[in-house]
Amino acid sequence: MRPRSRFERSYLVTAASLIIVSASPAFSDQRCVRCHQKEVKGFLATPMAHSMGPPGHGPSGSFHHSISGTHFTIRSSAAQMTQRMERDGLTSEYSVAYSIGSGAHAIAYLIQVGNHLFESPLSYYAEFGWGMSPGYDNLKAPDFYRAVRPQCVFCHVGEARPIAGTLNAYRNPPFAVEAISCERCHGSATAHLRNPVPGSIINPRKLRPRARDSVCEQCHLDGEADIPNPGKLITDFRAGMNLEDVYTVYVYQSSRGPEHPNALTIISQSQQLALSKCALRSGDKLWCGACHDPHALPADPVSYFRDRCLQCHGAALLTSHPKPNQNCIGCHMPRLPAGKGGHTILTDHRIAIYTQRDLAALRATSLVDGSAPANGEDELVPWHDPPSRYSKRNLGLAYGRVGGQLESLPFVRRSYELLSAAQNDFPNDPVLLRALGQIVGGAKAEADAEALFLRALAVEPNSALIYDDMALAAESPGDRANAIKYLEKTLQLDAFLVAPYQHLARLYAADRQFALARQTYARFLKAFPENLEAKRGVLRSSEGFDHR
Repeated sequence: MRPRSRFERSYLVTAASLIIVSASPAFSDQRCVRCHQKEVKGFLATPMAHSMGPPGHGPSGSFHHSISGTHFTIRSSAAQMTQRMERDGLTSEYSVAYSIGSGAHAIAYLIQVGNHLFESPLSYYAEFGWGMSPGYDNLKAPDFYRAVRPQCVFCHVGEARPIAGTLNAYRNPPFAVEAISCERCHGSATAHLRNPVPGSIINPRKLRPRARDSVCEQCHLDGEADIPNPGKLITDFRAGMNLEDVYTVYVYQSSRGPEHPNALTIISQSQQLALSKCALRSGDKLWCGACHDPHALPADPVSYFRDRCLQCHGAALLTSHPKPNQNCIGCHMPRLPAGKGGHTILTDHRIAIYTQRDLAALRATSLVDGSAPANGEDELVPWHDPPSRYSKRNLGLAYGRVGGQLESLPFVRRSYELLSAAQNDFPNDPVLLRALGQIVGGAKAEADAEALFLRALAVEPNSALIYDDMALAAESPGDRANAIKYLEKTLQLDAFLVAPYQHLARLYAADRQFALARQTYARFLKAFPENLEAKRGVLRSSEGFDHR
């Protein structure tokens, strides 16, 4: 790990002030400043207020990804950033549209193609500088093709403006409010502005414990799958609700017990805290706000959090506590490498007593991807139960999502059983129908899968993603003609989906329709002029497909 330069070490400080200046005009809660100047000023100094930044948020530099042989060059200024990518003699260059993250741990980058947003394969990490974004590390052909869905930016953006029914298309501009604002935790300010008295706006401290904790869990609870209720989106959550009013977070059964805590992940602070002895013995009194003030950063974190500990444990603890006893968080909340979503160091919120051997084991565990079950018999369970009528449906969708990610046949079978049982209660639920169709299509039952997808299309007739699913289901038993038909429909509905172009060109070539394959790569390149695989496809198709 190379040491960071003076510029890089000081970058977060200068970038923070840069973001305050640049984000303030887009900060919707200028309305709040009139009466709450101290709170707003304090909030603007916290990482939450810097959750989205200008495109130049990050230093110039370079990075080489050895697995793919891709070399990245980054040119950055206060006003803009470009990221250049070179692989196998081909080059591409993208202008960054937005940076995501405060820089306290990491910064991710978004590009805009048409009205669609995509994530860069490159991120900047506070601990070591430039590196691959989570999930890109082991790819052999990384590119700027990961679609940025609304739920992906929910925790970083004040208010997104997605186009309903699309994967990653947004209105212009894509964000009505860029960085996180006061309303994320306090709810709508409309009633309060009309009548600015206590009780006319949400104060999380005064909510019921479940709703109170949900305010923090919306962005600080990392499950294996987050499943929205029928007709809901994750982005529908608002302060004052229980999380389960909108969506259910599923975790492994083994992670529910304090004796088997999760590997440290990048947004699992709420789960860690809830499983700590401090929280379990507090009777719902200990929550994130008991220690954290979202309107200010402590000038001296060690003494600030020590004072928070002593408020519960009492000063008498100091006489019996081994020395040194001044830094509670240093011993009981160590900073450890994150696993899933890693490449960064995070504070362990399990509040435990650790030996040096314990810490060594935790560091080793945290470096392991947290997405694999602890053992072959582990089960998915809700962090908090959804409404009972949704329990089978939501759990089935969770098993299907995680089973697909892990390629776990037992999980997929469990998903099929649960969704089949729930189908009669939700006969027109496009999410359930699509998930069942994917499972059935994977079993090469094309006709059954098509019937399920057609029922989903009756509810969402312009869904490009359902047609893409139909193409995969048709190809599985070898029905190229229908697969091609459905892929063409997919791209007709949304010309900014990357994978369908490659899939369609491959099918045309396999069917020896080389002219159509060439046309498909040309269309791919027209939609994505800087995509390396589109460039490679055009080059290869001009030379013929005989040596594919």
